[in-house]
Amino acid sequence: MRDKKRKSVFRFAHFTMGTTFEIMLAEEDEDYARQISQAVFAEIDRIKEIISRFNPTSEIGQINRLRAGQSLRIGVETYECLKTALMVQSQTNGAFDINIGSLMKYRGELLFEKQLTRVDILEHLELSQKSRGFAVKYLPAKEMEKSIELDLDLDLGGIGKGYALDCTPEILSDWGVDRVLVHGGTSTALSIGTPPEGQGHRKGWPIGIGGDWECPKTPKKFFLKDRALSGSGTEVKGDHIFDPRTNKPAKGHLSAWVSHPSAAVADALSTAFMVMNTEEVRDYCKEHPDVWTMVVIDSQTCEVFNPDISQ
Repeated sequence: MRDKKRKSVFRFAHFTMGTTFEIMLAEEDEDYARQISQAVFAEIDRIKEIISRFNPTSEIGQINRLRAGQSLRIGVETYECLKTALMVQSQTNGAFDINIGSLMKYRGELLFEKQLTRVDILEHLELSQKSRGFAVKYLPAKEMEKSIELDLDLDLGGIGKGYALDCTPEILSDWGVDRVLVHGGTSTALSIGTPPEGQGHRKGWPIGIGGDWECPKTPKKFFLKDRALSGSGTEVKGDHIFDPRTNKPAKGHLSAWVSHPSAAVADALSTAFMVMNTEEVRDYCKEHPDVWTMVVIDSQTCEVFNPDISQ
């Protein structure tokens, strides 16, 4: 029997993927909680090595070196992450695009006047699942008059942290954990269960939604239970999000917060909703009632869609 040390929540941190991940565990034994956190962080580190574009030996690094007609066997993690990214790109009409890096190389060179076109990975990447595993193929381009196709430069930065969080529940289940909150750099969080008595016990883990805006009747706190929450904005990093459709800084919103059962989907959508206009976000949420969203239009104006999810 584990020695009970009577502390409701233990908190541990780990730096990886260029940010600080934290885990909050509702456990009674601090030593046991620390072992759990180490197992979770080891899993996140493992995912990073698979999907990092900065590692030339990673699967994403190898995909970026494919030429038309070539294929590569990949693991289930890369397959799932790419499949989710392609799904979100399709659903948002290109507002989210993990191949935007191929355009960024040509910023300031009047991209469209030079008749350069980005590789549309919805048409050029073919994912397959076979009895022997998973594979990705870079399909040859269709003939394009007076245009030059850019290379692949896949970057999972807008979805990778969320996907890594999605991989943690299986680890936590093996350790018998049913009350936990884990986040990657405060921008994306995933919860399992609820916190202990007295800390939003029945509603979920309380997550602050911050910013230099004052919108009346909009939430500053979200209660997260068996869901993820992700946020993107311009307040910290400025205009760092670009519209793949125009290759210019996103002008849709000042910030966007999204909750979804999948952290990867929430992560990707929070980026896409920075690019999309408010009407496009409204239409998306109407078609996807499992998506809670708050977009900040200006310092005094916010819109919330599917609000019942946060109650």
